[in-house]
Amino acid sequence: MIHFQKLSLDDTFHFFCHPGIECFKRCCRDLNQCLTPYDILRLKKRLKLSSGEFLKRYTTHHIGPASGLPVVTLKMLAHENLNCPFVSKAGCTVYADRPGSCRIYPLARITQRKPNQHTCEEFYIIIKEPHCLGFQESKAWTVKEWKQDQAVALYDEMNDLLMDIISLKNRSGRRRLTHRENELFYLACYDLDRFRGLVFEKRLWKTHPIEEEVIKALEEDDVALMRFGIEWIKGRLFGGIKDHHKGI
Repeated sequence: MIHFQKLSLDDTFHFFCHPGIECFKRCCRDLNQCLTPYDILRLKKRLKLSSGEFLKRYTTHHIGPASGLPVVTLKMLAHENLNCPFVSKAGCTVYADRPGSCRIYPLARITQRKPNQHTCEEFYIIIKEPHCLGFQESKAWTVKEWKQDQAVALYDEMNDLLMDIISLKNRSGRRRLTHRENELFYLACYDLDRFRGLVFEKRLWKTHPIEEEVIKALEEDDVALMRFGIEWIKGRLFGGIKDHHKGI
């Protein structure tokens, strides 16, 4: 059984993963690997694919039973023992742009945002799987040191933007979105390149006023586009923004 232990930023744990360890890459197979919007942004740029091409080739999606929102998961290789499609004999082929949950492993970050709070509360759990021998290594880390070493700060910042959507949905009392609303959420959060086309075709900033320099950034800056998309979805689905364009 997997053992979970709750940690704070200053708590210490022992862990080290390297190619010489017997269990190397064993944690990269048979996963239920959810991908956040920022994960997809990094991976599709790494692989030089459009967001649509990446999503079609490497992912599936469904409506999350808890959130009631579209969830994207990575497709494991059925013909290769359910291995991650980005793992080779030498290790991870997308290591510099690997998903946030892979970066922070063997930790997991748990966040919550209470009503009227502007920031997320967070804590961490350490995931001790029976096959993992990394915990037998002598290297010691605090949670804070591990996060800095694995460069997860921007992942955390971008992922926390989704907390606003989840919080708004929960406060709305709506258990499910309409099919069209789910399509818009998927488009704005996950299929960024197609969303960019919609932004400029329909001039979506007319319903969500932004500064001129931000509009220019939306043409090339995927992070700026993602920030805009999340804010637009918040307003479009939960903020009472009216549709000024037919079909949106």
